[in-house]
Amino acid sequence: MKKILFLLLVGCGFVSCKKRDKAIWDTDWQVPLVHDSLTMSNLVADSLLTVVSGNYVLDIHSSLFEFKLSDFVSLPDTTIENTFPMALNFYAQPGTSFTGGEIEEHAMDIGDVQLKKIRVKTGGIEFKVFNPFATKTFFTIQLPGVSKNGITLSQNFTATAGTQSSPGVASGFVDLAGYELDLTGKNGVSFNRIQSKLTVTSDPNGPAVNVTTSDVIKFRFSMKDVQLDYARGYFGSELISDTVNAQIAAMNNIADGLLDVDAMTFDLTIENGLKVNGKIKINSLKNINASGNAVALTHPNIGTWNTVNAATGSNGNITPSNTTLHFTPGNSNFEHYIENHGARNELSFQLQLNPWGNTSGGWDEIYDDHPLRVKLDGAFPLNVGLSDLIFQDTFALNLVNDPNKTHVKSGQLWVNAMNAFPFEGVLELHLLDVNYQEVGTVSGTSAIEASVFGSVVDGIQQKKSMVYFPVSESLCDRIGQVKYCMIKLKLNTYDSNGANVQVPIPANAFFRFKLGANLTLENHL
Repeated sequence: MKKILFLLLVGCGFVSCKKRDKAIWDTDWQVPLVHDSLTMSNLVADSLLTVVSGNYVLDIHSSLFEFKLSDFVSLPDTTIENTFPMALNFYAQPGTSFTGGEIEEHAMDIGDVQLKKIRVKTGGIEFKVFNPFATKTFFTIQLPGVSKNGITLSQNFTATAGTQSSPGVASGFVDLAGYELDLTGKNGVSFNRIQSKLTVTSDPNGPAVNVTTSDVIKFRFSMKDVQLDYARGYFGSELISDTVNAQIAAMNNIADGLLDVDAMTFDLTIENGLKVNGKIKINSLKNINASGNAVALTHPNIGTWNTVNAATGSNGNITPSNTTLHFTPGNSNFEHYIENHGARNELSFQLQLNPWGNTSGGWDEIYDDHPLRVKLDGAFPLNVGLSDLIFQDTFALNLVNDPNKTHVKSGQLWVNAMNAFPFEGVLELHLLDVNYQEVGTVSGTSAIEASVFGSVVDGIQQKKSMVYFPVSESLCDRIGQVKYCMIKLKLNTYDSNGANVQVPIPANAFFRFKLGANLTLENHL
């Protein structure tokens, strides 16, 4: 639409050659500019349109918002360091083992969440070892409980000779994607525990070295950028409260007027793919229009807690639970909500997992590809009534018309339209300066008539209109001041008797037009 209306002004931007003398004369020109067409697919995605009984219906299956594993569990970048001081002073022969290979436990700081098992989607772990001995040393680090395809994560490092103040260092990095981490600890009854095991042996082909109680073996591992695709445990009972806004961009352009729609029926479904019980409360859902008027959606379940049962299944074969709120003309004001024609939709909600505590004994499970979703499902017949509904938009525009050169003196733009939509449109173009002050207005001499006043051609009712937009000489002289154009399109729906009513939009409706200009040029030589 913006492209069409922009072209209505192109004819005002003609500039020609430099003046040579004072010879001046007028010439009349008829200039074809463009021809084009609009259909419903220019306004609404084809995937949302279906046809019932020959008329368009919006068939909406949309996810309003969702909660995934990362919304409940986040592993911060974590560095764990272990030190092994020497207990005795002794002379170490080549091939001496300096550690006993005991399993150590390390607590992970992840808040109130009690994790027993996780699987990594992305991220990795960086290892670094420090050798204080004056001989090359071999390190083997194992992480019991960290495995992929049944194989425990194990890394070997060779560190050069060093001292306590300047140790030999070796490092490496392991991509953890696909690794599973058992976090139940050495005895299998804990949570948030990662285990490690270190063995350190001096080079069997190296020299004997002095070892003192001031020598300390050290290793460090750092988990970085870890994202999960599975977690099992207890995810706490934190209450999540939030307000989200959804913008319907097309509604931003409706400045005034009335929109009347059919009574609608739809479902709001809470699809829980988490193997966790919970409850959710929609505090409010408001539609806010350009004038600031807000309409709150009413329904018996808005403002009340709704139980959300856990999903069922195992090993990723998950069957979500569904909690469905049915909205009908009898239990909601959804019709009034839509007729407020606001672009902003504000949803306030609260969500709580495990409101009754750890009833699963730490066996809650969340798979990243099975979130908790709130979905909208409905089929909305496009039966609409428009009463002086004003579509308004503003865009930048820069035109030149130098009165000292050959220029447009006056004229008119014209639209030759064939309209198969049941809407009548009256168009005004408001030309604005750099401060958005009006320079002039271009108005059509008549409306683009609705299809209901026409006849059936090729199986669809359509109406031809010829609309002129006079451009005065005084406006042409001021055209250089124009920096913006504000479009105002006033829409109405009528039946064949001229009554303003709700009308369906027929399948294959179109708006086809030719745009041109009749111009008077003042020529200078």
